[in-house]
Amino acid sequence: MTANQSIIWFTAHKCASVYASEILQKLAEDVGMIYLNYEGDLWVKGQSLGKLISGNDSETSNYMFKTTGHIYGPFRQYYPIPEMEKYQVIMMLRDPRDVLTSLYFSLAYSHSIPESQKTQIESQRENTRKKTIDDFVIEESQRFKITYENYKKCLFGKNNVLFLSYEDMVTDFPAWLIELCKNLQIKPSEQLINELIDGAKFEVDENIYSHKRQVQPGDHRRKLQVNTIKKLNLEMQDVLKIYGWLKDEGQEADELFQLYLERAREKLDNFKLLFEQAKHKIISN
Repeated sequence: MTANQSIIWFTAHKCASVYASEILQKLAEDVGMIYLNYEGDLWVKGQSLGKLISGNDSETSNYMFKTTGHIYGPFRQYYPIPEMEKYQVIMMLRDPRDVLTSLYFSLAYSHSIPESQKTQIESQRENTRKKTIDDFVIEESQRFKITYENYKKCLFGKNNVLFLSYEDMVTDFPAWLIELCKNLQIKPSEQLINELIDGAKFEVDENIYSHKRQVQPGDHRRKLQVNTIKKLNLEMQDVLKIYGWLKDEGQEADELFQLYLERAREKLDNFKLLFEQAKHKIISN
C-alpha cells in the first residue's frame, strides 16, 4: 500500500456514480491503494452508512477511514467524515434538473433491486410509474436541492476539494480524466489511462429499461414540460448558478420560449396530420 494521501469521492444519485466506482477501483489497483465502497456495500445489505458515521466520533474515523493509502467512495450525499481536511476530496455533480429526470426513469424502470430491499423498491417503482415525470421531479426537487446546498456549505471551494462536473466527463472524458489524476497527485500507468479512455462510451441508444438509459446533458429539456423547467429554475436558482448550470437567465428564458414554440408547432403539425387523415377517410367512405 502506498503512502499517497487518501481520496474521498462525493457525488449524488444519477451522476454516473456506478461508473465512477469502476474508475476508482481501477485507479486504486493500479497505483497500489485500497478501494472501499462503504455506501454501496451497505446498500446491498439494506443498511445505512449514515448511522455509522458521526462528525465527532473519532473511534469510527480510526477504523473506517485512513488518511493515507485509500480511495473511498462514491458517497451519494455529504457525510461528516472527521478531519476531512486531511484527505483529497472529489465532488462530482450533475445538473440537478437532469438528475431528477434520470431518477424518474431509474426508479420507474431500471434501478437494480437487491434482495434485502426488494419489497421497498418494488413498491417505490409502482408508485413512481403512477406519476407523470413532471409531477415526480417537482416532488423530489427539494431533496436534491438540500443535497447540493450541503455540498456547497461543507465542501465547495475548499483547498483540498476538486469540483468536477458530470457534463465535462461525458463531453470530454480524456481532459476530465487528466484533470482528475493531476489534482489527486496520482500517476496511473499509461496502459490504464488508455484503457479508461478507450472504454469511455457515452453514445447510447435510449432505452428506459437500461441503467445507462441516456447520458448526454440537457435531457430535462427533452423530457419535461416548459413550465416544469421554469419551476425548477426558480426553486433551484441559487444551486444552478453556484455550480455553473445557469449562467445567463435571459438566455435561459429565450431558449425556453423557443422550446415552447417548437413544441407548439409539433402539436399543430400533428393536429393537421390527423385532420387530413380524418378528412381523407370521410371522403373515401
